[in-house]
Amino acid sequence: MPIFSITVRNRWLALLLGLVVLGAGAALLVVGLALLAAVALAGGALAMAIIAYRKLRGIPAHPLRTPSHSGLDPSLEVFPEYEALPADEVQGPPPDEDPRWLPRR
Repeated sequence: MPIFSITVRNRWLALLLGLVVLGAGAALLVVGLALLAAVALAGGALAMAIIAYRKLRGIPAHPLRTPSHSGLDPSLEVFPEYEALPADEVQGPPPDEDPRWLPRR
């Protein structure tokens, strides 16, 4: 793989080249931040347009939200009764394991 290098013998030219490289990096950073800000502004404008459209059409803000007058009563909720498992002595030994699932030796 070829390696490229720049050798500058003049100090002022080297300083100028370093400043150019730093300036190019700063310019790319500013352009990137400007693009990010533009995307955020476009998203905000689109969201405001959708909200205005929905307001003008009379569409509710959250059409998927369930209404509070659904007729459901939380006091009528059914809870299962839990049964305690018997102790290990009462259950007996564990069943034989299927040899197909045992590790091979």
